[in-house]
Parts: sequence; C-alpha cells; structure tokens
Amino acid sequence: MFHGTLSIITKIRPEAVEGLTSTLRRLDRTIQARQSQPLRAIHALYFAHWGILGGAPWDGPPAGPREDCYLLFGADLRLSASLHGREQLRASLELLVDALAAQSSLSGDTTFDELYAHCEGYPEEGLARPTQVKEYLLKHAVPYSTRHVDFAYRVASVPAIRELQELRARAEAYLNNPHRRPFLERLEPTSLYDDLREHLDPHLARVTTPEWSRNQSAALIEAALATLTYLFVDKPLRLLVQLKNRFARPLQTVEHVTIPDALREEIEARQGPIQNSMILVTDVPDSALGRLRQRFFMGLVNWRLKRNLVGMNDMRVIHFARWAIFQRGAQRQLLFIVTYDESWEAYIDAFVNHEDVSNFLKLIWSGSKGFPSGRPFVEPFKEWIRGVQCPTLVHYSALLHGEAPPTAVAVTDLHEALELRRVLTLEDLSRPENEPMRQSLKTYLEQGRFPYQEKLLSLRQAFSILQERLRSIHLRPTQTLHRRTPHVTARKLGVLRAQTPLRSRRSEGHSTPASREAGRRPGAHRPWLQAHGDRRLSAVEDPGRGSVPSVDPGDAERGTHDGGGDPQ
Repeated sequence: MFHGTLSIITKIRPEAVEGLTSTLRRLDRTIQARQSQPLRAIHALYFAHWGILGGAPWDGPPAGPREDCYLLFGADLRLSASLHGREQLRASLELLVDALAAQSSLSGDTTFDELYAHCEGYPEEGLARPTQVKEYLLKHAVPYSTRHVDFAYRVASVPAIRELQELRARAEAYLNNPHRRPFLERLEPTSLYDDLREHLDPHLARVTTPEWSRNQSAALIEAALATLTYLFVDKPLRLLVQLKNRFARPLQTVEHVTIPDALREEIEARQGPIQNSMILVTDVPDSALGRLRQRFFMGLVNWRLKRNLVGMNDMRVIHFARWAIFQRGAQRQLLFIVTYDESWEAYIDAFVNHEDVSNFLKLIWSGSKGFPSGRPFVEPFKEWIRGVQCPTLVHYSALLHGEAPPTAVAVTDLHEALELRRVLTLEDLSRPENEPMRQSLKTYLEQGRFPYQEKLLSLRQAFSILQERLRSIHLRPTQTLHRRTPHVTARKLGVLRAQTPLRSRRSEGHSTPASREAGRRPGAHRPWLQAHGDRRLSAVEDPGRGSVPSVDPGDAERGTHDGGGDPQ
C-alpha cells in the first residue's frame, strides 16, 4: 500500500500535563472552526488524532499518576511508494516533519513545537532543526501490528477523493436537472450513458490519469495476493475459532464502569454522522505464551484485512484502523485508533452484531484484562470499551478541515463514487459482456445508488488480476533508437480526421431509437435519478453480489472462501 501509518507515543513531563491539555483543546477548537493551523499544509495527510493517556483527563477508574502520562499521536498519510516496517515509519516522518517545518518557516506557526515542548527530550530548537525532530519522533514511533485501510483510500489520495466527489456531484446535478428530465426520460440507458459521458468528459479525464490506473492496479494486486495466499490458513483458522467458541464460558456478570458525567458528555459531543475518532488502550496478556498468541493472531488479521474491497467485511463504516503494541514504562500495552462513521453505539453494534467480525476481535483482545470472554457479549463488551477508551482531544480530517471546502463523505459515499467512475470509464457499454454494468447503471439511475459491491475477490478474479499483471510485465515495450536510412526520402503522413462528437452523430441519424419501455416512462412524477441528499446509508449493509473494480463483471464463478468472509 502507498500508505504511512504513524503511531507516536511520548512521555509528558509531570508538571506539564495541564498545560498540554489546554494547548490540545485550543488546537482542536481551531481545527473545528476551519482556521489556519499547521496540519492544513500537509496535503498527503488523511487523518490525525491526539490524546493523553494517563492522569489527565482520564485513565479509566481510578486516574493514574501524573508521572505516568503519555501523549498519543496517530496519523494516516499517503506515500509515494509502498514501504513496510522502519522504512515506512521513516518515510512517513520525513513527509510529516518536512511539511510542518516548511509551514512553520513561512507562517511562523509554532503549534507543533508548543505541543511537544511539554514532552521529555523534545529538541529545544524544534522544527528549526527538522532532522533532530525526525530522530526524536522516530525514537518514539511504534510500528503497527495490524491495520485496515479502506480500498477507496488505497486507490485515491485526498485531492483524488475530492475529484471523485466532484464527478459524482456533477453527474447527479445533470441527471436531476428538471429542465433536462423530459429529454432524459426518453433515452435508453446506453444512449443516456453516452450523453452523460460527453457532459462529464472534462471531469472524467481527471480521474482516468495513468496515476489512477497505477494506484488501482497496485491495490487490486495486493488484494489478489492476499486472497490467494490466505487460502492456506483460512479453513484451519475457522476450525480453531469454532473450537474456541464451543468451549467459551456460557455465562458472565456484567461489571458496570463508572465514567465521570463530564467525560461521557465530552465523548458524546464529539460524535457526528461521519469520520469520528476512537482511541483504546488495553493491557497485553501477562504470560509469554499469551503475548505470542496475540501477536500471531494480529498478523493473521492484518493479512486477511488486505483482501477487503469494500469496508471491513460487512462493516462499511471504517476508514482507517490500526493496532500497535507499545511499552509504557515497565508495562506493555495495545493501542487501537480508528476513524469510523455513524454514532458510537451504532459502530460498536456493527462490530458485535456480526459474528465473523467479533470472532477476530476476540482473537486480538481476548487476552486483555477484563475482556468479556463469555455470554452475553454485547453489553459486557460495551462496558469494557468504555473502561479502556481514551478521549480524543484533537481530531483532524483533511476532507472536513483541510484548505479546500469541506467534503463530508462516508465510506459508502467513497465507494459509490468509485463505482460511478468505473462505469463511466467503459468504452462501449453496449457490448454483451457489459450487461452486468448496464444493470448496475440502471439501478443507479432508478435508485440513486449502485448495487452492493462484492466485498472480496473470487479465486478466478484473483488469478485473472495476477495473470494480467504478469502479461503486462512480459509485454512491456523496450526503448529502441529511432533512426532513418539515409538514402530513403522522408515521407509526410496524412492527418487522421478527428472522431465526430456524439451529439453530431445523433443529429445525423446514428443514434439508437428511443424506447418507451427503457427507463422511466414519459410523464413520470419521480425524477430520473433519486438523489441521496443528506441521507446516509446504514452502518452495516447486507453483502451483495456485485462486481469488482477493474475485474470482469460477468464472472459468475466464486471461490469457496467467498461465502462468509471471516472465520465463523
């Protein structure tokens, strides 16, 4: 993936906890008001989170000592290459610190230095010496053990997401125009498709660049490799989970966690319909065997999450998520940071209502202190979450708080825009093999949304993607020297005529006859395209039998692993 996942944990000086808390709250108010602040200059940044672990404002009941307080920072960035391990951390920090240093020198903004001046060991000169800041942050950076990056972010950068949403908005505005509706209602889907492509051609060109193709190809290849290689552990892991669930304790007592009212109100006040932040800090198992088991399952979960094409299994609400193990003094703990849609309750319900999702959660967190291991699971799990949640004091979203106008998009909106792009990039929708895409377009025109996309690749689709990649490498043209034989006279080639525009061809009588049975009949009261407006799709959607980006949509064969997603 072309992504950088940063998790930086620095110890706060005991006397500086209150001052740091005030500085963080002031920065968050500036971000929410969309005022000038240093993160806006980092164009490769998707999301950023800051929180304080321990002492202030909360470390669960009871509060921890001031000598044991840490500043948590998480960031999701777009890199120019696919890197891993320490190289990924170093490249992410290079990108982050260089952008912050450039912004600080131009505007004189010292917010970042003010934040980390409250932490032990931060260089006195701050961003004036970016190399020292990079070394300091790299020393305190924690590599992720498991992460989830939604497929839309694997394909598109922040500017590309804005272009996608602009394309989608213009398409809906064109199709819902009341003056154009009588004409559109009389067109067949194929003719309307040609008309829509001609109207959106300037904007479509921005999302069909070679960079788009490269990013989408890389994302599909990674998903195909994960799909094929995960087959070797899929069935054994399912069997292991089934045995574990069979011997789970049948009953347990729910222990209610007392949370200060002010803190609960603060957490609830930050919740919005989209792009919310959550930070959890839990203990790792005490025994060496338990820690080894946790690391093993986290590696498997990281492996299997790369297969997802839409959301996390049937949960289409998670933008980014990561798990990272870090050292807190003499104690090792597990950090979890996630950006999600919907409310807190809806998000947690989405986890526990799907057994396949809750199964791998239990694999990761089952060794943590207080994690509910019996039944019932829902309410005990929510109480446990409340007991280990660390309030997010600063949350930044490039789509909501960046320099450009805010773009409020949920995960489902991102995939609707990607599907619209895929449909519009087809050269000939009338070909027989594109029949599924014509049906998908018809659904979009009638309902304002596409059918549910497939969440995983089938085996045939995965093999097809890798085969196409190998063929492209084998047939890659080689550079040759262009030379002309001296005794041959150079000839001037004729100029090819430009293709006649679609509208001109229609005026000459080459358009397809209109059919009253195609699309909405004349005189219908409903608009041709049912616009979304501000309506959001549900947090959890039923898995549909859709198609896969850049894969033959007519493929009816499915692999045996494609029936349920996660282990049952």
